[in-house]
Amino acid sequence: MDNKYLALYRKYRPKTFDEVQDQQHIVKTLQNIIKFKKLSHAYLFCGPHGTGKTSLAKIFANTINCTHSKDILKPCDECIKNVDHNLDIVEIDAASNTSVEDIRILKEKIQHMPTSSKYKIYIIDEVHMLSKSAFNALLKTLEEPPAHVIFIFATTDPQKIPLTILSRVQRFNFSKIDKNVLINHLKNIFGIEKIKYEPEAINLIATLGNGSVRDTLSIADQIAIYAGDKEIKLVDLEKLFGITNVDNIIKLINFASAHQIKELLELTNKLVNEGIDIEKMVNQMINLLKDYVIY
Repeated sequence: MDNKYLALYRKYRPKTFDEVQDQQHIVKTLQNIIKFKKLSHAYLFCGPHGTGKTSLAKIFANTINCTHSKDILKPCDECIKNVDHNLDIVEIDAASNTSVEDIRILKEKIQHMPTSSKYKIYIIDEVHMLSKSAFNALLKTLEEPPAHVIFIFATTDPQKIPLTILSRVQRFNFSKIDKNVLINHLKNIFGIEKIKYEPEAINLIATLGNGSVRDTLSIADQIAIYAGDKEIKLVDLEKLFGITNVDNIIKLINFASAHQIKELLELTNKLVNEGIDIEKMVNQMINLLKDYVIY
């Protein structure tokens, strides 16, 4: 089991503030919270998936609870290594614990003092999945939490969270990761992993990732496995993910512009038969037209 392959997005998950990709406005604020001892009892991290919400929540929690490091903004190596086994940092998936009974059990548990840290920190992922009655049960706890408890909620859908909850948390809005940041991150990882690639291929991987580090690295993982020990090529990427090249996209747009319906349908049918992903093709067309308008 020691030789089990670890996916890139797991292997390169950030462990400290310095390793976080983008989101510097949030990183800076969280560092200042620790630095100036302005800890609140509840935080809400919201934004698109794969943008670092739970990773940053764990880093924040681990940094708060580490008392061994000389640098208060960086946990010690031992705490970093054992963050997933720390009894005082509890991760809960709200999608699997949606009922009021789950929250009642949680309310009983939070009365227990931390095992070996200053705080007991609960990271509740996809918190918007909680039922209405579960939110009502959680509300009282958020109003009068024990001094040793900190909540960090993460969600991709903040509008589903009741206003009564939102008014009791400090909210941080995560944005999609900039494409250039993703490209540089990929280059760094491919360099470490000794993966060869065409420059156009890495650009397309970052585009397909659509601002998500997790999606980008999952795509990179899949194409790297497909390529084996050979170079990652643009043509292989297009074939594997049902994408057509830019020449075909330009042809489709030109046919549509010239009202050449027969040619437009013939080329579309040809691409569909070759396994093209229609949704990705439409996105390619939109992006190409957007670039043209900007140009």
